Amino acid sequence: MPRFITSRLKSGFERLQQSLPYAIAQRFVEIDILTHAASLTFFALLSLAPLLVLLLWLTASLYPAAQDALLTQIQGIAGSGAGEVASTVLENARTEPDVGSLAGTWSTLLLLFGATAVFARLQGTLNAIFHTAGDKLRGGLRAWLRKRVFSFGVVIALGFLLLVSAALTTVLEIAFGGSPTLPVLGNLAALALYTVAFALMYHYLPDRRVRWRQALLGGLLTAVLFVLGRWGIGLYIAEAAPGSAYGAMGTLVVLLVWLYYAAVVFFVGAMITAVIDERWRFGDVQRRLDERAARRGLPPVAETPSTTAAASAKPATREPERAAG
Repeated sequence: MPRFITSRLKSGFERLQQSLPYAIAQRFVEIDILTHAASLTFFALLSLAPLLVLLLWLTASLYPAAQDALLTQIQGIAGSGAGEVASTVLENARTEPDVGSLAGTWSTLLLLFGATAVFARLQGTLNAIFHTAGDKLRGGLRAWLRKRVFSFGVVIALGFLLLVSAALTTVLEIAFGGSPTLPVLGNLAALALYTVAFALMYHYLPDRRVRWRQALLGGLLTAVLFVLGRWGIGLYIAEAAPGSAYGAMGTLVVLLVWLYYAAVVFFVGAMITAVIDERWRFGDVQRRLDERAARRGLPPVAETPSTTAAASAKPATREPERAAG
């Protein structure tokens, strides 16, 4: 093969290695996102009952018709199958004495533990995606408790966003009832709320600080993927009927499929956010080095974005690591 062709191929491959899509694909393989998504789906299923009961308790104190609003929002986000499962869980929590007492009286701590387990698992995966060492949980029991308290704060924030979503839906229906623009406004409002929710999690859950600009950008990209994919996964569930072969368990299988898809989308958005944040940090470091070199009369420092991943593996050298939780 002629030398100039070899040189051109080598140059093209080097440019590919420095590109954003290549970095995202490399992170996808490195972290094994599909396995992490399956793990999160399992934890989400185990946490579903206590999480729903806790959200209902939080929202009912502010909004009397909280249960109907909560079920409406769950159906709007995850489809009718998830709404049926949520309705069954809430009905059992209300009618069964054992479950009711578990939710409201002597087992509150156990309820909080179950409801926050999924967010603790979520935080561990985000630490891996953002290349932090926080998932090693330095600090023992105290750090573990801080993480649980922080996860409880995430549950409160989620309940607040559900309330905002319900209130916003009501306002739009009153102001634009019967208007052909109502579905468009509803989708835009949902997109804005999803963006805020994802940005908050990308900014606060990892054990290293993610800048708001990158968190909001990643939140917006994830929200767009989530809204588009929600329509796609709804079409798949309607056409393929993955739960039809499981009889009475079909609704639960549909919920698992949806949870798994949502977890994959969330982690892909986190990967995009992490890579963009690392490259932005690299650019800031590069500019500071060039300015320092210019003041000393030295040539600019020549580095490539490929060093970003190596630098991001040691976030404490660039910025003090946030305390766990």
